[in-house]
Amino acid sequence: MWRLLFLRLHLFAALCLAPFCLAAPSAAQSAQILRESSVKAAFLFKFASFVEWPATAFGRPDAPLVIGIAGDEAVAADLEQLAASRPLGSQPVKVVRISGTDVPAGLHVLFLGQQREPRLREAIAAATGPVLVVTDQAGALRLGSLINFSTAAGRVRFSVSLTSAEARSLKLSSRLLAVAQDVEGNTP
Repeated sequence: MWRLLFLRLHLFAALCLAPFCLAAPSAAQSAQILRESSVKAAFLFKFASFVEWPATAFGRPDAPLVIGIAGDEAVAADLEQLAASRPLGSQPVKVVRISGTDVPAGLHVLFLGQQREPRLREAIAAATGPVLVVTDQAGALRLGSLINFSTAAGRVRFSVSLTSAEARSLKLSSRLLAVAQDVEGNTP
């Protein structure tokens, strides 16, 4: 079972990164692709395509997907590069850097890098509505995060909370759940 999960995770990562590697990458590009921040940025970019958003999440069909980043400048920079070069489906992607726990309205995805638990809890609570909250800290799912990154043996992995997704009126694709390291809550 673990072997199958491991293979699915690698397949998911390959699918997420494949559109960004159309030409044979140079050595410098390969190093950047393999950086942890680049992998997390690619995951953040693709996570939204595995979410069923409520009809009210986007005001117009051409409204941008807005991703807020707090607490990780390297991920923010890598995600800005991805967003500048390509849309997600038919939607442009806008990256907003956030400082502190002041979470602006209108976000669709919020990534919170490592921070102290009280501050993390406050930022998660400040993200109201159908916001896909992604974190990078042990124990963050119990604080209300929907997806939490972890790193093991040099590989970026993620866990999912279906309970938190349901509380935010978001439905996560079974394809996303299939490659998650752990899925907490009731499975669909």
